[in-house]
Amino acid sequence: MSLREAFSGHESFAPRYGWLPKLYDAIVDDPGLFADEDGAIARLGLGKNMVRSLRFWGDAFGLLGTEGRMVRPTPLAVSILDPVDGRDRYVERTETLWKLHWALATRGHLGAWNVVFDEISDPEVTRRHLTTLVRQRAVRTRGEISQATLALHVSVFLQCYCGSEQDDIVLEDTLGCPLQELRLCRLVDAAGDQVVRMPRGPKPGLTVGAFAHALADHWHSRLAGNRTVSLRSLLHERHAPGKVLKLDEATLLERMEATCREVGGMEVREDGVGGLHLVALHDDALSRLSEAAA
Repeated sequence: MSLREAFSGHESFAPRYGWLPKLYDAIVDDPGLFADEDGAIARLGLGKNMVRSLRFWGDAFGLLGTEGRMVRPTPLAVSILDPVDGRDRYVERTETLWKLHWALATRGHLGAWNVVFDEISDPEVTRRHLTTLVRQRAVRTRGEISQATLALHVSVFLQCYCGSEQDDIVLEDTLGCPLQELRLCRLVDAAGDQVVRMPRGPKPGLTVGAFAHALADHWHSRLAGNRTVSLRSLLHERHAPGKVLKLDEATLLERMEATCREVGGMEVREDGVGGLHLVALHDDALSRLSEAAA
């Protein structure tokens, strides 16, 4: 997928349960799968638009590496989905979903994701205003888009994250998106519009391993060469864990301290001016952090 920010290409489908293992097996068996659309339809057992959507999401999650007309699994895909070397072959663990969410929000180059997990700090926004913000981002990053494309893109984002308000519903039975299990967003009716609620605070299934994955990736990609990072920057900077995972200050600090206890060689310290820093005390601390990642 091009690094140009995307507002279409998902063919109106959010990723579904079972799609990613199906995709992995198919491209391992046939790296030229997507060079023949009819063959891909037959191999995957999906309709044309769903096949295109599956390819789109494979790219957006960072699971596909392209070599000419060939498509091969990336190291991230192998680490999750491989029958031998993968940690969560069928994407059954919530911490795997946190890893996939992190990839979408920080490297997927998707317009609505960049708005929600980078620009919006408020705990809720109306669907109408969210749509306006996504349109404004599209205009800034690639030019005007049609109202139909805009509405569909926002709808797919909401399909990804906004599940039913019924806590006991079985998501697999609804053909829902597994990312709904993260409960990052909720869609509720209010005063003639819908409101998207995305409060900051504790998140279910955000284990030390899942948090360490996000922290290590952020540190390596944006803080290379630094031995310290402030809690404030982890909370507020672009594509930082606090923003992408929708954590409040107390939750972020608690996850930082839990990570320090498990990883070793790292410590949370006062910075002398009323703030806090996460400090890598040992030369191998960041390597340890990566090893602790889920």
